[in-house]
Order: sequence, then C-alpha cells, then structure tokens
Amino acid sequence: MTKTAIFGDVHLDAEECLKKEFYKAVESIEEDMDLMIFNGDFLDSYEEKGAKALEEFLKWVDEKGWKERIVFITGGMGHEGNLLFDRPDIVVLPYVKLVSEEGRIIICHGHNIGLVKKKEETWRVATGRLKEKLVRERNWNLPKIEKADKLIISHTHAPFYDMENGVFATGTWKVKAERKEEKEYIKRNVGVFIITHDAERNDPIKMRRWIKEKKEMVGAVGCIPKQIEI
Repeated sequence: MTKTAIFGDVHLDAEECLKKEFYKAVESIEEDMDLMIFNGDFLDSYEEKGAKALEEFLKWVDEKGWKERIVFITGGMGHEGNLLFDRPDIVVLPYVKLVSEEGRIIICHGHNIGLVKKKEETWRVATGRLKEKLVRERNWNLPKIEKADKLIISHTHAPFYDMENGVFATGTWKVKAERKEEKEYIKRNVGVFIITHDAERNDPIKMRRWIKEKKEMVGAVGCIPKQIEI
C-alpha cells in the first residue's frame, strides 16, 4: 500500500480556518507521501469565497506538482460537492478503500453512515459502536464492513485512535470564535491528521498533530506550527 496522509475538516474558506498552518502541514509531508486524502468538509460554502479558496489550493498543488496525488472525499457540507464535482481535473469520491498489509482501511467522512454520539459517549465509543453495526448491517454508502477492517473518519472535529477496535478520526483545522480561548480544546482537536504506511509494521496507522512553538493562541501572527507525533 502507498504511504497516505488523511486530512479532515479543513473548512478552507471559513474565517476560523487555520489556513497557513494547513498549507504548511501539507507542504511539510508532501515529499514523503504517495497519496493525500482530504476527508470531507474541505470547504464551507459553494459561493464565491469557497470557489476562490478551492481554486487557490488547486493552483498551489498543481504548481508544486502534487495535484495527481490528491483525492477529495465528499463531506457533510452538501454544497461543497457542487464545487468539487464541477472540477473534472480532480478525483472526488464518496469513500476510499485502501488495501494494506494491515487489512482493508475504509476512509469516509462519516456524516452519512449513521454516526451519532449519545450524550454520555465519546466520539471514539460512538464510532466503535457504529462499526459493530456496520459489520452486522450493510450501509449502502460504504462497502460491506468486516470486523478486521479499519475505519478512518472525520466529521467529529475530535480526533481519536483506537487500534483495538479499528476506528480512528482526524481533527479539524477550524477553530470557532467561541472556542479560541479554550487552549485544551485546541491542543486536543486542532490540526490532527493521520498517516498510514505498511512499511512501519509496529505502527502502520499514525496520528500527527501540528502545534505552535510559542504559547500564544494558535493562528496568531508569528506562531510557527511544529509537527510532533502523539
């Protein structure tokens, strides 16, 4: 299997998007990746702002020579698909199935497969419960899920890693205004993406996080993200 990076919930045209940090994250790992997947909610709107953000990004990856290595998965922002599907020069899919030495890895956004978190649950528990249901019952938005499959989602804006049950989630690149002072929320949820790589048999599915080196708020002027493993 190729070495793959999965980014979710970029919301690139949103005012709250950490756009510079996202671009830097993509640029920092691109050379080592065979495939980069943007797992839904890449854009916030289908209006001019969204179209401009998409055009700028595609122009950037094209100039860098990466365009043939990117794949978009449709997300929960229904209008996002209008812009993506209008572009015959990019690959847009409802989900991606990777075949690896670890087994099948199914990547989908998660909004249309019955993902619901109960009040007392974490997203990790909710996704594990959903996977059990998907093993029992076919969801027509996905291939038939087997118990051994790994399921990588986005949508939650809360990352988690559960190799035992084979469920994983990316974080978000968007910090809402009302949460900008919640440093613990930002530390735990923002800028987390997933890398899969068969060659690293001890840890074939890794989570990586972008954080700031300085103590100021994420996204503040002068804050330089630093990539670390978690």
